[in-house]
Amino acid sequence: MRRRRNRIRRQPNWRAVFGFLLVVNLILGICYSRLTAISRVRVEGAQPGDQKRITALLTRIHDQPALQVNRRAVETWLMQKSAVHKAEMTRNIFGRALVSLEYRRAVAVIDKAGGAALSREGAIFQSAGPFDGLPTVEVSPELVYPSMTISGIWRVRDVAGLAAELADLEKLQHLTIYVMSNGGLCLNIGSKFAVQLGPPEQLDKKIDFLRRQLDQDPELVVSGKTLVLVRLDRPVFRAGVDKGPS
Repeated sequence: MRRRRNRIRRQPNWRAVFGFLLVVNLILGICYSRLTAISRVRVEGAQPGDQKRITALLTRIHDQPALQVNRRAVETWLMQKSAVHKAEMTRNIFGRALVSLEYRRAVAVIDKAGGAALSREGAIFQSAGPFDGLPTVEVSPELVYPSMTISGIWRVRDVAGLAAELADLEKLQHLTIYVMSNGGLCLNIGSKFAVQLGPPEQLDKKIDFLRRQLDQDPELVVSGKTLVLVRLDRPVFRAGVDKGPS
């Protein structure tokens, strides 16, 4: 017969057990304790006209334990306004939070769109202005109505890039960028000079050509002519000032 061996019972390592429970209790305390509740939020970059909205949104997290606050959700709430380009939030277990906001910068205003502006990145957003010194973008109704939105089916980013590139020319005369029904672009510099740019392709080269022409003859802006740059290798001046859809 086999002899039974006496098994040695090991005593629990109570020190390790108590240490583990202490850590768990500490973590739960940090996560759920009212001692870590958000009591102060500092906001950086907020526009004066947006502060009331931001204050109302941030009341949702007031007195919530810091680690229970969903940072991504707060950032999403803050970016519900189309003018907000970026929102970031940080918080700590001492009840402090920091919110940083970055707004879109308008490079053009969209005509007859109730305060809609165009950012350099090609985003359309609502803005209270001011719009002084910014080009105006007028879009053919045929490009807007099919989708019933101002973004429509036109190449917004190309137009935004063009508006930003021409910002310095606004000092000479007011600029209007017309987006034609065929997608082509027509630039009006004041009321006595126009540039038919055609499709939004090679715009950088076309604008370089335009700048050289204006440097050689600044009076072009009051010449009553249209510069046709649909084909860059065959630029043509013609009498009369073209204009896009009204």
